[in-house]
Amino acid sequence: MKEYQKRYIDNIKQITALADIPGGVPSDAEPFLKERTAKRRQLAALVRENTELLRRELFPVLDDIISMPRDEIDELAEFAVSLTPGARQLDIFLNYTIHNALIVYARHWKLRDMLIRELYYAAMALFYQQSLIDIVARNRYRWSMRMLFGEAASYIKVYDDISDPEIRGFIHRSMGNLALGYTNDTEDSNRRKMDAIRQSLRILNDPVYHEKTPSLPWSTYIYKSHQERTTSLAFLRAGNTDPVSIREVMESAEYIWNRQLENSRRTGRPVSNRWHLTYHVAQYHCGIHTLSQLLTCMEEIYMQRDVTDFTLEGIYGSIFIPCMYAEYLSGNSLLREAKKEVLGHMYRMMLQYVRSVPADQISTSLIRNLMNVFETFIEYPDGIKQKDLLLQLVICRNPGTFLYLYMTACVSRMLTERVLKEEPAFLLGVLDCGSLEQVTASSDILTQFAYESGLFHDIGQLNFTQMTTMAARNWFREEKDLYQLHTRVGEIILARCESTRLYADTAAGHHRHYDGRGGYPAAYSREGKPNQPITDIVSLAAFFVRLLDNNVDYTREPLTLPQAMERVRQESGTRLAPALVRIFGGMETQLQEYLDGCKEEACRKASGLANTL
Repeated sequence: MKEYQKRYIDNIKQITALADIPGGVPSDAEPFLKERTAKRRQLAALVRENTELLRRELFPVLDDIISMPRDEIDELAEFAVSLTPGARQLDIFLNYTIHNALIVYARHWKLRDMLIRELYYAAMALFYQQSLIDIVARNRYRWSMRMLFGEAASYIKVYDDISDPEIRGFIHRSMGNLALGYTNDTEDSNRRKMDAIRQSLRILNDPVYHEKTPSLPWSTYIYKSHQERTTSLAFLRAGNTDPVSIREVMESAEYIWNRQLENSRRTGRPVSNRWHLTYHVAQYHCGIHTLSQLLTCMEEIYMQRDVTDFTLEGIYGSIFIPCMYAEYLSGNSLLREAKKEVLGHMYRMMLQYVRSVPADQISTSLIRNLMNVFETFIEYPDGIKQKDLLLQLVICRNPGTFLYLYMTACVSRMLTERVLKEEPAFLLGVLDCGSLEQVTASSDILTQFAYESGLFHDIGQLNFTQMTTMAARNWFREEKDLYQLHTRVGEIILARCESTRLYADTAAGHHRHYDGRGGYPAAYSREGKPNQPITDIVSLAAFFVRLLDNNVDYTREPLTLPQAMERVRQESGTRLAPALVRIFGGMETQLQEYLDGCKEEACRKASGLANTL
């Protein structure tokens, strides 16, 4: 690799080490805040350096990729692969950008082997990008993935003309991974996925191909195809009873189970929790187990997990099994009540597990599984509330983000108190307050509502933790677009449970401009939302706090209070509600007094909340 490429990767590693995820709540605010400020300066410098390296060294090459000499192309390919070592994703968006450029190069110069390899790598980069947003946009990249994997797989037609075993391997891997381009959401998509796996297994099990390329890891390819077929259990969990899918999923579950048993006998290590559970879930959908028996199996497997294991296997045992357990309980009211204590215990243990994950082992898989928790979370009236669990996860995994949320919440409360004094009519309709008398009588409730709306408004950022805390450079346009989906993620999470439902509209609309002409999402409408005044309050508070302490873009210099107040005034009538800007303009002295000690107060608050569950 070239020196700038090595430097870029070294900088990413430093950024990962400096990322604002200390792994616990700071007991002493002053050193934590001092260290946080110093780290952010270092992060900003590294991000600027990486951005400049790409601007000066890489982008000119990509703009003129066709004319580059082959040795430079080979270095570029090595650099791209180094951006995703193993299961880690140092910079998956840059990885895709480079592989996509190399596809252009390979097409132009008719380099078939290189094209097959780059098609595979580009499709895998899209797969990892898709995994970031599955909760809200399950099909954003899947069509492109299918096209890339499909084109690489199509070279099976000229298999005998290809002499390099590695390139033949990319053909088989692409054929197997074609199934990744389909979801389990619909019958048609699931059928296409199963067809793709069936075709791949037919070729993978053909002895003719084994004889042609004996060096390939055939058993691994076959095993992974069976693994992928078991993901259609999600299709069956949705209530679908397609007999072909049930039979083939069971066949794959049996295949994996038998290989797991063989490996356990050979190595002495226990069977994977994941595939142990998959086997029993498949048996349930085939009618072999009852739901009660399946839940008992889940409990037994859960008790065997290793709470110190932070690999995919450990994450599966400590986080995904409770998600599955809750999903199977959700459709049965009797069992849901009977298993209340068991599920509550799983949630408490999960929280302890997440608290103990080392900062350098926080992965996309961990974040994705945490998002799964909130997609299936069951809230009991006398049990753990989703609002409490959300706060705990923010506090214990990213106190820096909690500082931003807490400051926004406090400023929202202060602004609401001032609105109640100066212009209470602004709050008419909020929480069903139909008159000024009701607004006045509900002042405490309204200020608390504003506070909690501020505390949860940006909870969708959890889904983009790696993007926001470990950004290696200035974001590409695509990354900015993906990040905007955090408003929809927050809305989905908060709308599911009683304890957080009231905050969903604020999560959805806090970045949409008051005049409806800017911000995002474009589809958000103020109409028909009686609590919109609170969203307007949180929007102003969040905008103000980001000016003072940006929790996403470390390279943006924080403004002073007077500068921030002026920016707020400039946004009156466009981004922000004019009535609120006018009231906010008279709060500068109060805000200064609050800001003098707000971060220390946030740390104390975090420390207290961290021990409530």
